Amino acid sequence: MEQFFNRLENYNIFNYILPAIIFDIGCRLYIDIELIPKDNPVLAVFIYYFIGLVISRVGSLIVKPLLWKSKTMNSKFSSESTDFYVAEQKDPKIKILFTDYNMYRNFIATFLLLLLFKLSRCFIDYFNVNSCIYYTIICLLLILIFTLSYKKQLYYIHKRIDYSKKENEDKK
Repeated sequence: MEQFFNRLENYNIFNYILPAIIFDIGCRLYIDIELIPKDNPVLAVFIYYFIGLVISRVGSLIVKPLLWKSKTMNSKFSSESTDFYVAEQKDPKIKILFTDYNMYRNFIATFLLLLLFKLSRCFIDYFNVNSCIYYTIICLLLILIFTLSYKKQLYYIHKRIDYSKKENEDKK
């Protein structure tokens, strides 16, 4: 457990743990659902981390593209561009600013998910939907989210490898 806490970076705390805590509080106050066990702090930390990871993936896969398409976000530099990699290496402040940028995106995802959970809870109550069906849908959505995240992460890895190859070729 100590190793887990030692490996947590500010990025993980601000982009996974904090949104998950806010989501949990929102679930308790807004939807009247208790997600996190109060009696087991070790388990709670892992659940917070996982919920935060899911929130982050929703932010990355759904919120970010929606904001870009709606022209709410407009930038000539995306986190996937070569210019971003170069600037990130030269200016350490960019990593801090990028953490904040992702944190705000994850807060949007947090409140969007709270709203969706509230609406789904109303739907379930109104139509008397079996909880097994509800949990099956959640599992299928999680499979989809993490499959898309896997694909996106692989794309980033290949982009960085290509950039590294190009940089090495330019040095020769």
